[in-house]
Amino acid sequence: MFDLSGRVAVVTGGGYGIGRSICEAMAEFGADVAIADIREELARETAGLIARFGHHTLAIKADVSVTADVERIVNETLSNWGTIDILVNNAGFLIGNSPVHETTEETWDRIMAVNLKGVFLCTRAVLPVMLKQKKGSIINMASAGGILPGDRALGSVAYDVSKGAVITFTRKTAAEYGRDGIRINAIAPGMIADTHFAAERRAQRPKEDSMKLLEAQVDRMALGRYGKPDELKGIAIYLASEASSYATGQVFVIDAGWS
Repeated sequence: MFDLSGRVAVVTGGGYGIGRSICEAMAEFGADVAIADIREELARETAGLIARFGHHTLAIKADVSVTADVERIVNETLSNWGTIDILVNNAGFLIGNSPVHETTEETWDRIMAVNLKGVFLCTRAVLPVMLKQKKGSIINMASAGGILPGDRALGSVAYDVSKGAVITFTRKTAAEYGRDGIRINAIAPGMIADTHFAAERRAQRPKEDSMKLLEAQVDRMALGRYGKPDELKGIAIYLASEASSYATGQVFVIDAGWS
């Protein structure tokens, strides 16, 4: 039911954290994996790590907010393997946690370009392939912040707005392409450690403030702890595989009970 043998997966932002864990999961369950990341060296590291599963890998340097880069992801993947069965729109961007009156236009535009426009561009580029083969699974990485934007402990206004828009994009495109055999769902993680976002947040605050925030956040969670990137592997495999054949347009919240 969860077997991905013979499938081809494209994972954006696959060089680190959640993206790397998802790449590992896809390879472990049988898929060939194209790893796209703006940091090519990290994409290559991921490719090396998942090579132990014995499947093909491809590391591609790409900025998902740039149309030419997205087209290269698709073209290189098709050139190597002839198909794309799974797209994981994981690439994301977060700068700070500023209130609106302190958010620069440059910051707002960059967050929207990667987190929202990137999802649109990658989905648009892959859809013709999936339409032709009458099947496919697209997984968009949203956030608990897109569901609970009123919670100040989560991301910035710009980040949460971008993730809320990803949720709407997921639901609308799922409705548009369901009759074509294409399923489109979203994962909305809560607080996940060992990501660039988590490291950046720690660096922006004094250590004492970071510890207080950590304690407040953990207190809100039913499970009482931060998550790990590997804890998103299961939901990713579920959505990529036939196990979720009757699920589309859904947002799967993985947040330790935060929401």
